[in-house]
Amino acid sequence: MYSLSMVDAKDKRIAELERLLAAALEKIARLEAEIASLKKNSGNSSKPPSSDIVKPPKQSKGKGARKIGAQKGHTQHLRTPFDESQIDETIELKLAACPVCNGQLTPSGEPPKKHQQVELADKPFIVKEYQLHQYWCENCQCMHNAQLPKEVKQAVLFGPKLIALSGYLKGRCHMSYTTMQSFFSDALQICVSRGFLAKQVHKASLSLSKPYEELASRLPQEGYIRIDETGGKENGERRWTWCFRPLEFTVFCISPSRGSKVLEDHLGKDYEGTISCDFFGAYRKFARLSNAKLQLCWAHLIREVKFLAESSEKQVSDYGAGLLLEIGLMFKTIHRRGELLERTWQRRMAGHQQSILQASRHKVPSDKAAANLSKRFQDWQQEYFGFIESGLEPTNNTAEQSIRRVVIDRKVTQGTRSDWGNRWLERFWSVCATCEQKGKSVLQYMKSCVDSLVQGRAPPQIFDG
Repeated sequence: MYSLSMVDAKDKRIAELERLLAAALEKIARLEAEIASLKKNSGNSSKPPSSDIVKPPKQSKGKGARKIGAQKGHTQHLRTPFDESQIDETIELKLAACPVCNGQLTPSGEPPKKHQQVELADKPFIVKEYQLHQYWCENCQCMHNAQLPKEVKQAVLFGPKLIALSGYLKGRCHMSYTTMQSFFSDALQICVSRGFLAKQVHKASLSLSKPYEELASRLPQEGYIRIDETGGKENGERRWTWCFRPLEFTVFCISPSRGSKVLEDHLGKDYEGTISCDFFGAYRKFARLSNAKLQLCWAHLIREVKFLAESSEKQVSDYGAGLLLEIGLMFKTIHRRGELLERTWQRRMAGHQQSILQASRHKVPSDKAAANLSKRFQDWQQEYFGFIESGLEPTNNTAEQSIRRVVIDRKVTQGTRSDWGNRWLERFWSVCATCEQKGKSVLQYMKSCVDSLVQGRAPPQIFDG
């Protein structure tokens, strides 16, 4: 028989073991969550590719591996030759006799084959010296000096082309001022200080201020804008770079905020267009406060579904794999849109929508991420599937691609150190991306803007021509 003391001791031991078991289960759950978080990468979450510090080794494709270089059947792409106006010297190469038998040759009458070679000039710049003569005025009884032309006085040492080149090297090539200094010294034999180069970039920034304002003022009138944002630093302080990409131009904005206020400031509280974006809360809040509609990005969603499909828990991975399969079938139909009749495509897409929604509701595991994803499908159907009727893109990939230049610059330069540095970057990035969209030379457009600045004229409109 057990004594009362023995029963009490066993009860205490059971209680202690239950406490230890609860603590162990809590620790296991926490560790599993940490392991799952560590498994997140750019392929199964919204993390950028730069965060993939450790990547699995590439597996050999074996005997049938793709060879390096152009593949068999690849269409050859040849450079467009320089036109006659660009050729500085023509050298005629003729034969006096047959190179094989030394026999007499008769001209074929065919036009000669052409080979062009381009080379840097020994001195790829010109130097102008302005001599300001002095004169004595008998009437005033003082000396008078001839005055520099206004545009020369404004530009100082560098002319508009070199000012534009300085800005281009800083913004497009992500050069530090030390590297720019070396470039001017080694390539052009022009020795200048880093402080001087910073002033040239500042002038280039001023020349782009009006074009930037022109682009930013157009945003509220755009009916469809793809938007993305990425983090950075200004002198160690957190900053966010926003990318607004309508169909014909791009606007970048650097702000200390990642909130919906940035959207209000640039689009207005009465904005009625459609925003293509991820599921970040600032976009959803802005949509509630304004008349904006959302087209939520499927690329971001697919990464989250992939993360579920890679889970170590079978119920979660089965749920994710089932969803991933249905989404994959939908995108096969999306890519075949040009091959199908519109009504056939619409009918199939409606079927895919129903299949995906059904898969999102079927056997939802108790996992928190899976439950949240299932609820999101039900609550945000229109925002995800609206592209079927509207004809818009199902992903926000274009905005993500545009913002890559920001990420590259951040990695190379480690961010900015002043507010004017932020203004320079958002102006340059906006003008650069817009010129690319419109097929314009970025450097030539910058040169025109600097020209206008030093001559006191309005800059050329970026939408002209």
